[in-house]
Amino acid sequence: MLERGQIVRFFYLWKRQADAGEEAGRKARPACIVVRTPEKPGAVFLFPITSQQPAPERLSLPFAEIECRRAGLAYPCWIILDEYNRVELDKAFDFESTKPIGSVSPAFLARIAATVKEAARLRRLSGVARS
Repeated sequence: MLERGQIVRFFYLWKRQADAGEEAGRKARPACIVVRTPEKPGAVFLFPITSQQPAPERLSLPFAEIECRRAGLAYPCWIILDEYNRVELDKAFDFESTKPIGSVSPAFLARIAATVKEAARLRRLSGVARS
């Protein structure tokens, strides 16, 4: 069972790609499971991780070197927090594997969750529902 804070490799579909009509992610990339909701226990919300420094207008957090080691990622990297993919686990075809490559610390996960909550409050959060 996938849990909050775990990092998995997932064919993430960027919002701009979905808006252009694409239906599948172009490559498997690390993504962090940040949200699981009681209303949809079979769904996870995945936030993409990138090794490219995000543009200043993107809402993101940098990983500290120690967080990269915990997560099984190369340093430096960032988690993008203004967009997500929502995935029903019984339709989890876009996971390279459902075996986590690592996880973030509870403290970093709390920072991530607070940033996502703020992005939602400011209406700066957009998602792509994957099926």
